[in-house]
Amino acid sequence: MHHWQPHIFEQRKPHLLTRMRAVKTIRQFFEGNGYWEVETPALQIMPCADMHIHGFRTEYFGPDFNKRGDFYLHTSPEFEMKKLLVAGAEKIYQLCKVYRNGESTKLHSPEFTMLEWYKTGADYLDIMDETQALIHALSGALDVLEVKGCNLTRSFERLSVTEAFSHYAGIDLSSLLDSVTAFAEQAEKIGVRTVEIDGWEDIFHAVMAEKIEPFLGKDVPVFLYDYPASMACLSRRKEQDPRYAERFELYIAGTEIANAFTELTDAAEQRRRFSDEMAAKQERYGFSYPLDEDFLRALEYGMPECAGIALGVDRLCMLLSGAESIDDVLWSGKPD
Repeated sequence: MHHWQPHIFEQRKPHLLTRMRAVKTIRQFFEGNGYWEVETPALQIMPCADMHIHGFRTEYFGPDFNKRGDFYLHTSPEFEMKKLLVAGAEKIYQLCKVYRNGESTKLHSPEFTMLEWYKTGADYLDIMDETQALIHALSGALDVLEVKGCNLTRSFERLSVTEAFSHYAGIDLSSLLDSVTAFAEQAEKIGVRTVEIDGWEDIFHAVMAEKIEPFLGKDVPVFLYDYPASMACLSRRKEQDPRYAERFELYIAGTEIANAFTELTDAAEQRRRFSDEMAAKQERYGFSYPLDEDFLRALEYGMPECAGIALGVDRLCMLLSGAESIDDVLWSGKPD
């Protein structure tokens, strides 16, 4: 059994001070760029749209203490923030706690801090530019020029997912988008083990974890962009090639830090994607979430063209402070 230990705070103090300065710099960056800071509800009907991410369930009781239904702690403030864009907000950001059930490793905590921002009239390329500017600002304010050999002061690399699979794994991903069997065969050829129940995304993540992610952002941070459309439930498809979506992830020193999209604004298409994702979740895990009808109504009303990003503050602070575990940058007396 683990017990609270006061000496943990002293050990983590240098990392926590770096975190404090980083959060202050983040707020200064967005205020200086004309963003509103918002605070949206954490209790949701649909905590997320990703089949592999699970929320914490809580029961809702009315004033008579009769159960009225279930809520979930949000895994991201995304849906609520997008409703604000529909209402007329143009540039918004939020720093908040989010909750994901079943996650606890050196890079994962079931409760962690997310930075999300959204901007109307923008696409994922604009968010790349802002993300690079934010990391440069943090590097300067904290006087951290590099982490684990990754230079934070230079221009970031931009690498497509298909280029990454070709370069690091020797796989032509574009020829495998519609075949689980062929993808599994290619993965096995390069030494990535698969099992019969693996779906296409399982194989994708296995190849990424073993052959690609460890090498991303070794010299400079890298934006890995244009994911297969099946892996971007909330993202707009590329007009030039709708097999892919306008999504990117930011990697620094082999660690994924952020996930961004040019946002999908078509309500009917979003409903179809939600339904497909929840059906897959039900089949895989034996449960699913009700659709957020309020969010879908907001899309029907009309969400402006926009882009947004979710950035893991704890992971970023872990890298900036030289910590070895995400727990080292959390304000907690919990031992490792």
